[in-house]
Amino acid sequence: MARIDHVAVESDDPDGIAAFYERVFGARIVKIEGHPVVAYLGNTGLALHATGHAVPHTGIRISEEERAAIKERLNAEGIESWEHDHGIAIGLFFDDPEGRTIEAITYYGGADPRRPTP
Repeated sequence: MARIDHVAVESDDPDGIAAFYERVFGARIVKIEGHPVVAYLGNTGLALHATGHAVPHTGIRISEEERAAIKERLNAEGIESWEHDHGIAIGLFFDDPEGRTIEAITYYGGADPRRPTP
């Protein structure tokens, strides 16, 4: 079942803005080499990319089967998409009809290894 996984934004100071979310919201901050700083608010992440290192987007977590079906529907609609292997997940990126970038993301093993456990 699809659900919001993360929102990716750019920042001139990802560590500083992550500290802000930690102070204000009690976010759990995760830093892994080669990935953006992520501020987790419950099970939803705010991925804080350095300016110029990512396309701002909304990530929607889906299964591998759902990703394949979405790719077929996008192709049928004539909507361009592209995939990116994050090492921990595969993202299928595309723009919605109003130009917002969406990432349909599938984690290897089904779960984000950085995500807090309940």
